[in-house]
Amino acid sequence: MKKILKFFGSNGLKPPLYIYNAKGVDTNHQALKNYNDYNTEDFFQDERFRKWMISGGNEESLFWENFNKQYPEKSNDLRLAKNLFNSLHQLQAVPDGEIKARIWNNVEQVVEDSDVGNETNRPVRPLYRWWWMAAATLLIAGGLAWNLRSAFMGAPLEYKKQVSLAKTTLQETVNNTRTEQTVLLMDGSSVKLKPGSKLSYSDFSEKQRVVYLDGEGYFDVTKDKSKPFIVYAGHIVVQVVGTSFKVVSRTGNTKSNVSVMSGKVKVFSAGKMHEVDSQKEDQAVYLTPNQQVAFDANTNVFEKGLVAEPVQVAKTGGAEEFYFTNTSVNEILRELETAYGVKMRFNNTSLESCKVTAPLGDLPLFRKLDIICQTIGATYEVFGTEIVISGGSCDL
Repeated sequence: MKKILKFFGSNGLKPPLYIYNAKGVDTNHQALKNYNDYNTEDFFQDERFRKWMISGGNEESLFWENFNKQYPEKSNDLRLAKNLFNSLHQLQAVPDGEIKARIWNNVEQVVEDSDVGNETNRPVRPLYRWWWMAAATLLIAGGLAWNLRSAFMGAPLEYKKQVSLAKTTLQETVNNTRTEQTVLLMDGSSVKLKPGSKLSYSDFSEKQRVVYLDGEGYFDVTKDKSKPFIVYAGHIVVQVVGTSFKVVSRTGNTKSNVSVMSGKVKVFSAGKMHEVDSQKEDQAVYLTPNQQVAFDANTNVFEKGLVAEPVQVAKTGGAEEFYFTNTSVNEILRELETAYGVKMRFNNTSLESCKVTAPLGDLPLFRKLDIICQTIGATYEVFGTEIVISGGSCDL
């Protein structure tokens, strides 16, 4: 007991740590945490520690300099946390054999160093060394390294960071004009860039066709089942084989949007990019023609719905004319449903025998529905990706 009192002070605890400026004023205006019971895991959770590590020691340096002076007995925990943090930060994929070995060696070395010459400077922790080596092993064997990296580093969510992590040489096109600019890619795909938007891309010699977007772009992708087309767009990632779609995602804006004109795409958050395929598929949002999804990075929520102006799904033989003569409302709605690829729900059986003449022509889908519903006294609402038609009668 005497040893503990001598080590920690009369009450067994050290006072909270403060940081003072040159004038002796607490720069944070409040007492900071008490670090007596901190272990390596706690440092990972500590905001100051993460800022310090992410900035390469540029931020919070004064705090940790004072910390080392006041808590010398925590130096081993702090060193181990730094070592693990740096090892995880270097990962660009789920660890392969060589990276696993490097992490293991780093952890083992720092633990061995911490056991030499420091036994009198810190409390005894049974199984200290083996517990942390086992923890590191579980991280590697369980494939959890990327989860930790995402939690403490954050996935690269900005265009500039995503481009810097690319493993191939990229070419960048920036649309500094006031008009839309078309970028032709090596595989025959094209991207219409809106003013102020940027696109980085390679020669597609790798197994995947990867591009990076900041701003707004309309993609017309050439089909190639052997090489998926992937768009990194800030907080979201879009994957396709061959299709037409629009992506809106600007650096500094937490909201992103993807809308599909033809084909099929899947969208998931950039933070899920390095999860195993099964986990990633569970989180993916699938879109078909005339569907869109909005992603809010603040809430990490996808909101799926219909595009503002649905277009006819591309089919052989050109666009439908939509001139109906003495045709049942049921048949008209089914034909519109097929032409636009949009699910329509209606339960009024009387609509089967209700026949109308309606030259709808090339009017937008929602205008067509306005005319039909006004004619039969019905209403319609959009719920997610479906259109629900209610009421109506055949008193014409």
